This record gives sequence, C-alpha cells and structure tokens, in this order.
Amino acid sequence: MFDFNSRKIRTNLYDFGQSVNMIVTGRWLFYCIIIGVTAGSFALLFTFLLDVIQEFSFTHMAGIPPSRPDGDQIPGFLKVDLGIISVQLRWLIVILPAIGGLISGIVVYLFAPKAGGHGNDAVIGSYHGSGRVPKNVPITKLIASVVTIGSGGSAGKEGPIAQIGAGIGSYVCEKLGMGIRERRILMMAGLAAGIGAIFKAPIGAALFSSEVLYRNDFESEGLVAAIIASIISYSVYASVTGWQPIFAFEAASFTNPYELLLFIVLAVVIMVAGIAYNKIFYSVKRLFNKVEVPIYLKPAIGGLLVGAIGFFVPDVLGPGYGPLQSALNGNMTVWFMLALAGLKILATSFTIQSGASGGVFGPSLVIGGLLGGVIGYAIEAIAPGTISSPEAFVLVGMASFLAAVANVPVSSTILISEMSNSYGLIVPLIFAGTIAYLGSQSWSIYKQQLQNRFSSASYRDNFLGSIMDQLKVRTAYQKVESIPRISYRCPAREVLDKFSQTDSLILPVENDEKEIVGMLSLYDVRSLLQQDIEGLIIAADVMVPAKLLKLSDSFSTALKYFRESGERELPVLRPGSGSEFIGVLSERDFIMAYEREMSKERGE
Repeated sequence: MFDFNSRKIRTNLYDFGQSVNMIVTGRWLFYCIIIGVTAGSFALLFTFLLDVIQEFSFTHMAGIPPSRPDGDQIPGFLKVDLGIISVQLRWLIVILPAIGGLISGIVVYLFAPKAGGHGNDAVIGSYHGSGRVPKNVPITKLIASVVTIGSGGSAGKEGPIAQIGAGIGSYVCEKLGMGIRERRILMMAGLAAGIGAIFKAPIGAALFSSEVLYRNDFESEGLVAAIIASIISYSVYASVTGWQPIFAFEAASFTNPYELLLFIVLAVVIMVAGIAYNKIFYSVKRLFNKVEVPIYLKPAIGGLLVGAIGFFVPDVLGPGYGPLQSALNGNMTVWFMLALAGLKILATSFTIQSGASGGVFGPSLVIGGLLGGVIGYAIEAIAPGTISSPEAFVLVGMASFLAAVANVPVSSTILISEMSNSYGLIVPLIFAGTIAYLGSQSWSIYKQQLQNRFSSASYRDNFLGSIMDQLKVRTAYQKVESIPRISYRCPAREVLDKFSQTDSLILPVENDEKEIVGMLSLYDVRSLLQQDIEGLIIAADVMVPAKLLKLSDSFSTALKYFRESGERELPVLRPGSGSEFIGVLSERDFIMAYEREMSKERGE
C-alpha cells in the first residue's frame, strides 16, 4: 500500500530548493521574458514600417515592386493601402536612396550619433566597453534604418534590430539597478532576441550572440539567457508573421562524399571573396572620410551612388532576400548572379560606410548565396548530374561567407539551417563554413570584434578575479624552519639579532599576553637604526598591523594584505594554530605563481 510520508517529501523539497535557487532562476526568467517580448514587438514594428516605406518607394514611386521571399512577408491585415499615391517613375529609384540617406543622416546626427553604421559592430563595442547602449539609440536606430532600407539602401535588417534588442537589455538593467556583468548578459539576450525574431532563427541567433563577440572564442556566460530571450522573441514575431522559414527550399540531404571536394573549392572561393569584401568595405569608408561635407550629408551621397546602380540592376536595392530566393529557385543565370554579387558588395559599402543606418549581416548572406549559386549552377551546366542539388551550394555559400567575414562558423550553420529548413545539409554547411573561417580569421567585417575573451577588458576583470580566488597561499608559500616572535617592548637594536636567526624578512610582534599585535620588517628596522641614537626605539614604534595568512587563504586575500601592509613578505600560520608560523609568502613567489596560472589559462 502507498505510504505517504509528508516529512520525507518536505525534506526532499527543501534539499531541492537548496540545490536549485528558484528565486534566482525565476528572476532571470522574468528578465528574459521582458526582453524577448519587447524585442519581438520591436521586430514586428520594424517589419511593418519597413514594408510601408518599401511599398511606397519601390511600388508607388518607382514602379518596381520589391521582391521578397514568402517567409519574409507580413500578413495581409497589416498591409497599408497606398494606392492613392502612385506616380511609378523608374528614374525616381536613383534619388530615393539619396533622400532616405539624407533623412537617416539627419536623424542619427540630431538624436543618437551611435545609431549610425552597422548595428552589430556597435553592440560588440558596447559589450567590450561600458556594457551600456544609450537609451535614445533603439528608437533612433529604428527610424533611421527603416528609412535607409525602405528607400533602397543596400543594408540588412539584423544589424538595426540587434542594436535595438541590445538597447532593450541595457535599458532593463539600468532601470533595475543591475551591475555591469548582468548588463552584458542581458545585452547578449537582447541581441539574440532581435536577430532570432527577424530571421526566425532563435537557436542560431543565440549562438551568434555568443560567437560574434570574438574571432576565435565564445562568450558562454550569457548563452542561456540569450536562448530563452531569443525563443520568446521568435514566438512573438512568428505568431503574427507566420511560422514558415524565411527561405523556401526543397528538402535535400548530403549523400555524396565526393561533393566534399567541391565544397572545399567553394570554401576557398568564398574565403577569397570575403577578404576582398572586407578590403573594399573599409576602403570605401576611407574614401568617405576624405569627403569634406557635413557628416549628415554623406549618407545622401552614398544613397545616390546606390540609386545609380539600382536604376540598371534593381535587385541590388534593399536587403536582397528576394533575389536570393530566386537563386534558390534556379531562376538566375550564372553570369547575372556573379555580377549581382559584385554590385551588392559595392552597394552595401556605399550605404553603410557613408554613415547610413543598417546591417551588413543580411547583405553578407546574399553575396555568399549568389557566389555559391555561381559555383553550383556552373557545375550543373558543365557536368549535369554531377551534384545532387545545385541549390544546396547557394545555402552553403551563405553560411560560408558569413562564417568568413564575421568569424562565426558554428552559428552561421545553425542560422542558415533554421532560415531555410535545410537541416539535411548541416554536414556541408559546417564543413565549408569552417574551412572558410580558418582561412580568414585575421579579417573581420566587425572591427570591434576581439581575438578572445582574455583580450576583452569586460572579461579580463572577471577572469583575473576568478584566478585570484582559485589560487591558494599553499601553492606559493615558502617554508621557514624558525620564525621567532618579538616582544613589542624589544629595542630596535636587539631586533636585528632575531632576524639573524631566520631566513624571513618579516617577524611577528607579540604583546605581554603572547597575542600577535603587529609585524616588523627587516628593511624598516635597518632604516630606523640610523636614527636611534639613544637606543630608545622599540619594536612597537616600528611595527605595522598584523596581516597573517593561512594556507587556505586565496590570492585575493594575500593581495589585499600586501597592499594594506606595504610589506614584501607576509607570515603564514601553521594549520590549526593562531600564533605558530610555518613559513612566509613573498611578493616574488606570489607573482610567479600567478603568472604560471595565467600562462596555463592562455594555453602557453
């Protein structure tokens, strides 16, 4: 018969509560829900405003309806009828990006200069710096970006929404009075939430927020919060826009091992193209820096250059996801894809490096996908049946190019898999992406990206503190055979005899009750003997407050004692004793032990 033991149940529940801090778990879950819901809502607002401006600019002003994948559409009930405003003059496509760039430049210049350029790089810089995104950035970034992209600027949606999401995380922390460590974690959560919603790729976005901060490292501390916030944000966004992935792709799987040779070729081509993109991108920035006009006018110049390209090749305008879907459908020629990839590099450089607001993540996917399509469809044309799916090369190109230019080989694979429901291609995706990443690690489209966690001041402070707490005095102290104690009444001249009996440079001082009341340094005694003409100076006149170490004390405690006493050695107590000494810890041994541990952590 079932025996209901209420006491045992209460005991088990108590033990569980001790091992799992439900209060802390619930609090962080609450923070992530706030960030996820808010970021998802901002992503919806961003998509809605972008759709309105694109329809107005492309369809009703220039007469060139924007091309989008089915998974990147907004539902009909959110559509705004702009039919009463329609001129449909193609030449307007030349000046519309310039007008958008001018509006964006003025808005950014007046309200939040940090909202210009590509948002992910700004977030990375904030993470490694103050851990704070100014509260006026999210709204400014939203307005400037939808105007830039909606009017035809060649930029992605992910950069703006990433900076908006990170700003939300920073704002939540500021209102709750949280510390810099928590602020960085919630910034990561916000970044992931924004990208996870706009790309309908919550897991890839969370991994991206962890991977994009460094060139060859991960930031694991905020990954859990990023996953939770990203999934919630994605759920909010997809509940309105639909659950289908951004890109439609007929299911395909990796079944031919010999195709790995072709994917190596693709990875090498992508790697070279990624480095070229990086060089062109920042060369354009240097050119715009030389243009002597007010900073808010430069985005208009960049927009005019983009409009001139777009007049002849409209597919270069905006994010470019529509042409990418056409490449996946096999509706583009090899030569057109090659030309469009090159023009997209120029258009994106003109848009972003002139100071307009947008992202480089999305255009990177487009460029990589088009180059992958060039190789895949070229192979199919030259040797039909050689490869199982030329369309797969488009997706592998997307993941590889992003891995190469942003140093994100893992998250790029998951992102593309989620965005196209192409999990059967995960092997070639990660294979080619890793090769492209390895060949281009010294290059990055994100200049704020650091080499590893140890290079970041934000992490180094925590890292050094962790090392100091882990190291114990027992690992570095030196045993001393005899450490005599000195009476506080002992004349300074007699103290020298005590020092001659030991190897220690510091001796403990005791009172009449044999309690340790201070410490005496050999250097202090020698300097004062020259002034002790009458022999009146005693140990009590020279000693400093006692700073006694135990073998179990951490290096943090030892460092604190070194600073407070100003001495070069500290006495170490014998275990279980409050007055008997076993040895000393010197500054030299302290530093050497610390350096050894740091070298191990760095892998040296």
